[in-house]
Amino acid sequence: MQILEHSVVSIRLKMTNSKGEVLENNLEGQPIQYVQGGGNILPSLEAELEGLKKGESKRIIISKEKGFDDADDEFIVEVIVDDIRKATEQELKEGLLHHKQSTTSCSGGGCGC
Repeated sequence: MQILEHSVVSIRLKMTNSKGEVLENNLEGQPIQYVQGGGNILPSLEAELEGLKKGESKRIIISKEKGFDDADDEFIVEVIVDDIRKATEQELKEGLLHHKQSTTSCSGGGCGC
């Protein structure tokens, strides 16, 4: 299965800034879940993940030059896709009830992942 709109996606990631400082790292921890197209993560980041399959990984550069308008630095995000499944109607209406959601943004050291 590929990451498509209305998929529940479980990812692990590591984010560093241009200085190499680790801002977020759950590569060894529990995955983050989100609904693709649900507005839980940056739309530009969702676009970068679209089409990936379970077990695949991707290195994503987040910067203004790459279309991430809110970025105030260059961030490198290493992502591993742990699982993908179709969202239920309830999840599409109400969102995911039990998931980790960061409240950070791309300014000040995070990216809303």
